[in-house]
Amino acid sequence: MAAGGRRLMMEPTMCPFCGGTNLYQDDDYSLELDYEYWTIHHWECMECAQSFDKIDILPATNTFEEINESTIH
Repeated sequence: MAAGGRRLMMEPTMCPFCGGTNLYQDDDYSLELDYEYWTIHHWECMECAQSFDKIDILPATNTFEEINESTIH
């Protein structure tokens, strides 16, 4: 983990389909589902035109239980 508790995202060094190294990273997008934050990182290989994703799932902060607990005490 990086300073401040943030995780460092490892970028791919090669395409999982052809082994090519000419990769283009498209825009990331995030979703909040239940009690988790999903960040989807999207890459496209410029050599074989395949695309692939990496998904980071982190627990959401300030869930109802955490908010309820902080107001009781």
